Amino acid sequence: MRRFGRNHDVLLKHRLCRVAGQYFDNAYELLDILRTCDAVISGSTALHLLLPETGTSWTPKDLDIYVPLATSRFLLKRLQYEGYTIHSELQTNVANYTYSHVHGVVVVCKGQRKIDVVISRTSTALSPIFQFHSTAVMNFVSADTIFCSYPKLTLRRLSLVNAGPLYCSPDRRAVLDAVRKYQTRGIQYIRCQDLHGVKNTCKVSTRTITDAAMMWFNVEGLPRASHSLENVFWQFGVLDLQWILGGMTCGLEGGFCRPRVEVIEEESALLSQGEFADSEGEQDTV
Repeated sequence: MRRFGRNHDVLLKHRLCRVAGQYFDNAYELLDILRTCDAVISGSTALHLLLPETGTSWTPKDLDIYVPLATSRFLLKRLQYEGYTIHSELQTNVANYTYSHVHGVVVVCKGQRKIDVVISRTSTALSPIFQFHSTAVMNFVSADTIFCSYPKLTLRRLSLVNAGPLYCSPDRRAVLDAVRKYQTRGIQYIRCQDLHGVKNTCKVSTRTITDAAMMWFNVEGLPRASHSLENVFWQFGVLDLQWILGGMTCGLEGGFCRPRVEVIEEESALLSQGEFADSEGEQDTV
C-alpha cells in the first residue's frame, strides 16, 4: 500500500472539499456524514478525484454515497436535515441477483443536486464497490482517506473489465453501457494477459484492501496512518475485504475462475483467508 506526500494530500483535500461544496452549503458536513455513518464516496466522483484535472474533460453528474444497511436510515435523515428529499427508492431483487452486495438504492434531490445512496447488504459500505463493472471505478473516499485499488492501471487511464457483473448480473446490457460510458471518458480497456508483468493485476489473483498494491492518500494530513487489520476495522467495521475479479483463465482454454467478493469479519478472518487461497486455484469448465 502506497502513501504519497503532504502536497498531494493537501491538493486532494482541496478537491474533495470543492466536490462537497457542490452538494452541501458547508463542505465539511459531507465529511462528517461519511465519518458518523461509516460511509464512503465511490463511482465516477472518486475516479475524478484521482485523475489529474488537466486532460480530464468530463465531470460527474451526481454523487454516489455507499453506506452499510445498519446506518443507512441515519444517513438519510442527515441528508433530509440538509434539505434533500427522497426522489426514488429501488430495492435489489436478491432472489434473482444473489451476486450483488447491494441492498437497495435511494435517490435524493435538492434542486438540481442529486445524490445516489447505495445501501450495502453486508456490514461494510465497501463490498459493492468491488463488484463494479471495471477496475477503473474500484476506488473510494472515506472521511479521512482516498483509496485506489488498481493504481498502476487507473492512474494511466487503463482498466480491466470485471467478469462478475457480466456473468452474474441480470442486465448485461446495462453493464456494457457503463463500460462504453467510461470509454468515452478516456478509459482504455485492456486484456489481462497484457498485464502479467504487473504484480497484483491478474483477474484471477486474490486482492485485499490491505495488500501492497492498494494506494491511499491521507487527506487529513496526519503524519502517518496504518493500513493494518486493526486500522481497517476502526475505519470500516471489518478486518479486511478480499476479492477475485474472475473470468476466463489466462492461458488455459476452457478454464473459468468464479468472481468473488468476501467481507472478512473478525470471527471468520483465518478461515476465509484459507478458503480464498484454495479457491484461487479452482477452475471450472465452461
